[in-house]
Amino acid sequence: MLTHAMYPGTFDPLTYGHLDIIVRAHKIFGELFLAVAENPQKNPLFSLKERVIFVEQATATLSNVTVFGFNDLTVNVMKKKQINILIRGLRTRSDFEYEIQLAKINNYFEKEIETIFMTSTGIWTYLSSKLVKEIAQYGGKIDQFIPNFIAEKVIEKLRNTPKDMKIL
Repeated sequence: MLTHAMYPGTFDPLTYGHLDIIVRAHKIFGELFLAVAENPQKNPLFSLKERVIFVEQATATLSNVTVFGFNDLTVNVMKKKQINILIRGLRTRSDFEYEIQLAKINNYFEKEIETIFMTSTGIWTYLSSKLVKEIAQYGGKIDQFIPNFIAEKVIEKLRNTPKDMKIL
């Protein structure tokens, strides 16, 4: 078994696609770090603290998973924590094109970082956090895409967001 790896993401909200990658990765690595990115450029629906709590709750039964929030370059976090395996999820070809750029630039800054791409399975191939929020914004059912306790929070948050505010 490999020692440890990090799977970073905004996780706004955490989807079953993310969880698919997490569950599979936790079986491969001795320790899996889930790094929740602050990422204000994405204008997240939930605060960093809320997203960390959601990820912790959703992965509570996985004994080798550690969750933390961060606001830094991924390579800097990996260096500080002495992690050299980076997991990135792939859904579509366009994901691959973007992710290969990230892998190359991360490796440029830190030669020891190896990026492992894990593809989504089944329906999760076409699922994104942005799509989940859009479905919810228009009153669609989302609990088949994200854990129920998170779906409730998404609906509650959107209910309390003024209609003229764009969330996506």
